[in-house]
Amino acid sequence: MLGYGSDALYTIEAKTASYRMTYLDAGKLFTNRAAAGAVTFTLPPTADIPVGWSVTVFSCVLAQDVTVASHAVDTVTTFNDLTADSIAWSTVSERAGNGARFTWDGTGWLTELFTGETSTTTVAT
Repeated sequence: MLGYGSDALYTIEAKTASYRMTYLDAGKLFTNRAAAGAVTFTLPPTADIPVGWSVTVFSCVLAQDVTVASHAVDTVTTFNDLTADSIAWSTVSERAGNGARFTWDGTGWLTELFTGETSTTTVAT
């Protein structure tokens, strides 16, 4: 996030193809706006980032899947799973309007889900 007075502004980037995040993506908000196909966001290698590094991913297309995968297996902590490999929004008519913030705590990726009222988040382990 970029600071502006007392408010913070997110750097927002739309990706229309799969993308591997880097150290420089800290604080960004990624979307799949305008994607014509599924988009997978891969979190960066944890050896390359400090504790507290975070990023947000938000699905903005009704007809396309969004997946967020960890660089290493079993490092995503999410709803009812402490050792997930990825999470995805892939249920038809429940893709758009979902997202999550991923924060590295030194052991795993803490996942704060921003889900719709009746949405399904698929967790892969």
